[in-house]
Amino acid sequence: MISNPGDEEFRKEIGQWEKPSQAVLPLFHKCMEQKKYISDEDIQRVGRVTGLVPTEDYLAISEVVSIGTFYQHFVFHPTGKHVVRVCMATACLINGSARLLSSIARHLGIGLEETTSDGLFSLHQDQCIGHCADAPCFMINEDTYLSPLSEEIPALLESYATRSACQPLLPIGNPLRNEPVVFAGLASSTTAFMKEYRDRGGYRSLERAIRALTPEGILTEIEKSGLSGRGGGGFPAFKKFASVRLQPPPRYIICNADEGEPGTFKDRVIMERDPHLLIEGMLIAAYAMGAGSGYIYIRSEYPHAYRILDKAISEAMEKGYIGDRVLGTDFSFNLRLYQGAGAYICGEETALIESLEGKRGFPRNKPPHVFEKGLWQCATDVSNVETLANLPVILEKGGNWYGGLGDGRTPGTKLFCLSGNICRPGLFEIPFGKTLRDLIFGLGGGIPGNRRLKAVLPSGHVSQFLLPHQIDISLDYPSFKDAGAMLGSGSMIVLDDSNCMVNLAFWVSAFFHHESCGQCTPCRDGTEDVYEIMVKIVQGEGKKDYLDYLKLLGEYMVEASICGLGVTAPSIPLSSIVHFREEWEEHILGRRCALGVCPMERKMMLGFPPRRSRGFFDDIPGLHPAEP
Repeated sequence: MISNPGDEEFRKEIGQWEKPSQAVLPLFHKCMEQKKYISDEDIQRVGRVTGLVPTEDYLAISEVVSIGTFYQHFVFHPTGKHVVRVCMATACLINGSARLLSSIARHLGIGLEETTSDGLFSLHQDQCIGHCADAPCFMINEDTYLSPLSEEIPALLESYATRSACQPLLPIGNPLRNEPVVFAGLASSTTAFMKEYRDRGGYRSLERAIRALTPEGILTEIEKSGLSGRGGGGFPAFKKFASVRLQPPPRYIICNADEGEPGTFKDRVIMERDPHLLIEGMLIAAYAMGAGSGYIYIRSEYPHAYRILDKAISEAMEKGYIGDRVLGTDFSFNLRLYQGAGAYICGEETALIESLEGKRGFPRNKPPHVFEKGLWQCATDVSNVETLANLPVILEKGGNWYGGLGDGRTPGTKLFCLSGNICRPGLFEIPFGKTLRDLIFGLGGGIPGNRRLKAVLPSGHVSQFLLPHQIDISLDYPSFKDAGAMLGSGSMIVLDDSNCMVNLAFWVSAFFHHESCGQCTPCRDGTEDVYEIMVKIVQGEGKKDYLDYLKLLGEYMVEASICGLGVTAPSIPLSSIVHFREEWEEHILGRRCALGVCPMERKMMLGFPPRRSRGFFDDIPGLHPAEP
């Protein structure tokens, strides 16, 4: 093997991880930090020092290249000194992100995926950067800008062009907007680091747990509480923890902080405002299930939260809460941060584990389940940020107290993310059992501009619509399931009557086409075909038969896709066709968009460069334009 003096720096990074292959993503991040892109030499070096590439042969490095190019935030060619990413997810889209993107593009004189001639700026779109209540928003490098005015853009960009080093700006964001029940720390607009957290009783639940309670006693309290997964699955937490405990060691716990579902930002607020609450919850869960190591897998769109968590973990290590013999007991636990790189699919637990092992984020087939064979094929619990952050309060006040909250069908409280066309967007903690009307027209202040409520999009992009006549639905998992919808992560995107539902379906189809990992044919080709049909419809070239094709495609994707992405990708287009069919027929038969949102003419669709592979429905007449 050929060595290189520059390899030593990379080898130091490798030494921080359990296995050399796990360092692939951190090494790529290091390259991006140093020069904003990953060179051919970097690729060879990463392959060499991790052992993935035993030779200098170009074909042998294809595995390293395939890992890096899987993640959209890794760039493999020279790029601008300052990277601008405009969020084009649903909440931002309906609040003007397309106009924002056009304004930035005009000022810079470039299009998407392009770099200015002076090498200062590159322009990209992003799928969601987790500031949905402050939409529209965008990032320059790691600085986040919320609800900017068009006239502010030139001066802002000029400030980056004229200074050599930009200091990170801390996003204000929205802390908790109502009176807290469990999450008292989220009511503050400042971060609670170690001193503030301990002053209000932080880490006392952990101390009691490891000194006065048995793991079985902790699991009993969690069972009494009725706590279920808050990431969208709603599975009982104690069952997950107990299942891992029954497996032989080593055991792992992973916090899923890859909060990529559009409209969802609760986990970001927890990590930015109360990071030690999450860390304490992870320690309690780890002790209960007998896990000796843990990871927080955090998305790269959250650089501010990453820095806060990194500091909080260092503080916890200094105080003896993390490491060997925690607080002088026999319990030892190591905790590490691991940063993703822009892949929505990595919110799926098995794809996350694959990524954490330094691979492409391809979902695994089940069984085996992760509690049997997860990280490194060992017993693993993967839990959401909000789920784990409930544990300190449950141990402090008791499982029966927590179980008494809610409506009986679903115990406890839930953090709801309210965004879209709403007077008072933000994060709200609500006991289960309140109604959607309470959230939108009570806490949320209703629809601005005296417009009419048209629909609500719950759980980001994975659920069907809820309509105005369903506004009194109870905010709990069983009620949403009975209504054919999903409560999921608790995001609620409100849509007024200014929204074209065909246009919304187009952008959602573009999102899934972009985010499909490509592993399984039903999802890979299905999302592409749905997207291309939608392009035709919004450009005024739709045909009535396309509605039947969309239904057929959706049914096949639901039946045959490996993971939830392919299963839920058709939900919004198909739900839109059912509930707003007259809008679709107007677009297809009348060749017009009554709201004036869709272009209804052939043009390059903003934000999504053309991409082709082979689709299921290549034989649809007139679907694909002739090759030049």
